[in-house]
Amino acid sequence: MLAAEYAQYYKIDPQGPRETDDAFKSRVAGKLREMGHLIEAHEAFQDERYEESGDVMTGIIGAVAQAMQGVDYGHKQDGERQIGDDFAAGVVVQAPKRDDSLVLLLAALLFGGDHDNQAR
Repeated sequence: MLAAEYAQYYKIDPQGPRETDDAFKSRVAGKLREMGHLIEAHEAFQDERYEESGDVMTGIIGAVAQAMQGVDYGHKQDGERQIGDDFAAGVVVQAPKRDDSLVLLLAALLFGGDHDNQAR
């Protein structure tokens, strides 16, 4: 599991005895995202290398799109949540220009809500 490799390399606490694989991947990915290791964070979360996974690339594209716009949608302090925001932003950015209900839902979740913490 990539999360275990990254946890060891970046000195993140190892998987706990009662921690599920998914919870561990999410925790490690969140810590890596907070540390600024964008690619490794999405690889740990998906348990795949970026060159092998469209999902990893979607998350990376979403993170880059947010950075290019200078926004973080208010979740930058929480790396685990930012991973989800990265992925949702990537889906929105890559979507064809059409009236797709999934894209509209993701856009509403991303852009709606409390933006008091939004980077300016």
